[in-house]
Amino acid sequence: MTRRTIDAMIDFLSPLGVIPGMGEKRIRAMAESGIETIGDLLYWFPSRYIDRSVVTPLSEAADFIDQIITVSGIIDIVRIEKGSRGRLRANLIDETGSIELLWFQGVQFFSKSIHKGDKLLVTGKVSKYNHCQMVHPMTEAIKSKGAEIRSILPHYPVTIYMKEASIQQKLLITSTKWVLDHLTHYPQVLPSRLEIKLNFHSLQECLAGLHFPRSLENIDRHKERLKYEELYKLALTLCLSRKKFKLPGRQMTPGLLPDTMRKMLPFKLTGEQEKAIDILYKDALAPQRMHRLLQGDVGSGKTLVAFFASLAALNSGLQVAWLAPTDVLARQTFDLVESWLVPLGFSASLLKGGIAPHIKQTILTGIADGSVKFVVGTHALFQPSVKFSSIGMIIIDEQHKFGAQQRLSMQEKDIASDFLLMSATPIPQTLARTLYGDLDIVTIDKSPQGRIPVSTFIVPEYKRGSMEQFILDHMSIGEQAFYVVPRIEQDDSDTDSPVKGIEATLKTLTSGAFSSTAIGSLHGQLDNTQKEEVMQKFVNGSTSLLLATTVVEVGVNIPDATIMVIENAERFGLAQLHQLRGRVGRNSQKSFCFLLTSENVDPETLKKLSEFCKTHDGFKIAEMDLSNRGPGEINGFRQSGWYNLQFADILKDAALFKEIKKEIDCIIGS
Repeated sequence: MTRRTIDAMIDFLSPLGVIPGMGEKRIRAMAESGIETIGDLLYWFPSRYIDRSVVTPLSEAADFIDQIITVSGIIDIVRIEKGSRGRLRANLIDETGSIELLWFQGVQFFSKSIHKGDKLLVTGKVSKYNHCQMVHPMTEAIKSKGAEIRSILPHYPVTIYMKEASIQQKLLITSTKWVLDHLTHYPQVLPSRLEIKLNFHSLQECLAGLHFPRSLENIDRHKERLKYEELYKLALTLCLSRKKFKLPGRQMTPGLLPDTMRKMLPFKLTGEQEKAIDILYKDALAPQRMHRLLQGDVGSGKTLVAFFASLAALNSGLQVAWLAPTDVLARQTFDLVESWLVPLGFSASLLKGGIAPHIKQTILTGIADGSVKFVVGTHALFQPSVKFSSIGMIIIDEQHKFGAQQRLSMQEKDIASDFLLMSATPIPQTLARTLYGDLDIVTIDKSPQGRIPVSTFIVPEYKRGSMEQFILDHMSIGEQAFYVVPRIEQDDSDTDSPVKGIEATLKTLTSGAFSSTAIGSLHGQLDNTQKEEVMQKFVNGSTSLLLATTVVEVGVNIPDATIMVIENAERFGLAQLHQLRGRVGRNSQKSFCFLLTSENVDPETLKKLSEFCKTHDGFKIAEMDLSNRGPGEINGFRQSGWYNLQFADILKDAALFKEIKKEIDCIIGS
């Protein structure tokens, strides 16, 4: 096959198998690392660059221990050492001295390319073990005196899967170079007029310049183009998504149901809740379908607002589907909404995994013929067997727990239905508009009056006993406590690991201060029946302490629970800690949150936890988490499209993203 034929055949979607030297084992390792196509490989960028413009004499290598340098010389000794740990040793000499080169992995591979008499340019970290060494250095043969040697060398991230398949820097470099030499078809993401207007180099030039720069001067400029392109693709996706939802909907009105509901409530809705409800009713009455995000801080009353919104569909004779991500949250939501529905003359059904087949069939029949007006469900609602008669509103709680494809499958149940998504991780409005550009947003800024902020404390190990006695004192007067650990099982391979697991913690609690306490244990490995049984005992007060993983992070509402204990608090993001803390303090009683940390926690983390203890505003905490941990750790970001960006930053590039959205609106129309 000629080069011209190869060049004509490959594009960004071509498999890695077209690259010479990419066998099945390596292709599998690359796929496990997230690289399956030529395009993926081109977007696997160097993590840093090695400047080889300065070649150090071997006599000076000892001055650079633990530093990366480049040396040049001739191989005068090569030998393979057999045994349990086979290794390749080579000795490199120049006119000033020598250095040992050592390979422990890929010995057979490297032995074929390292020969006595070879003249090499070698780059690696200098170490000293009786004499100077370089372990697994990068080598490049100097073919002739005038041969061109790249003075700047890319250094790529290497995953554990790559290491297991003996994929080293040299293979990544040669494979990427082969692709850049042979690929002629590059996708045109940015319109040509935009490239000219912004004075960007072509995508081909930018990719080549980032992988094999001739100097470091243009790298930032190449990255600017790729950042713009990332944001452009995301903005285009959001724009098309918004257009997709600008479909005709059903004009629905709640009638007198809201007034009846307000009279039933033992409290008055807050001004923020009323304002949100008004906005949602205007959406329901509009001729276009609703596509809106309802967000608010922990305990702000989002569930009640969403229920009020659903009354427009019920009053119009249409169905409502309420989707929850876990069985625990689905059960809690079902119990709550049914208590509101029955006095209004409606009932609800609960559809989730594990229910008896004949009950499931009865519910499915009722959904299909329209006799079931309100259904609460888990992922079971996605099933093709769930067919609605006429659905007016779909409510998705904790929407970030569901993928875009799952949300789309719910949308296809009825393309005229209103869509209301809920998020318990509050994000500042300006940021939310950037993140969820395809959604209209309504925010509940304030929590109901009468809520007392949860007193939060960092508990050092030496005060654990005092904390346990404090909890026992409060349990003696009928209060309850959550006890959250980060894992189900402790790491048996690391007996010194400070990370707590449920089983080990349960043994510690029951053999210590809480030996006489009724303790429930809740985690993801329990089946649905077991989870419901554990939760029911905690709800009715049969158990005083609930030991759990983060399965209780959202939606669990136990008014008598006034204490939250979080083991290994340093392992959680601040926004997640805020969600866990929000499981208590849900009435007028004084509540407490205790953060237990490992003994070796670093001072910077303690400082962040200390700031968290003093802050109760979920919007501020979300901002703190964004600054500390980045967008990938915030609920909702993984599904938003922001998580996979390599060059753009949601905090720094919001203004640029706004400009790009305007540019796209000009091109395709808003």
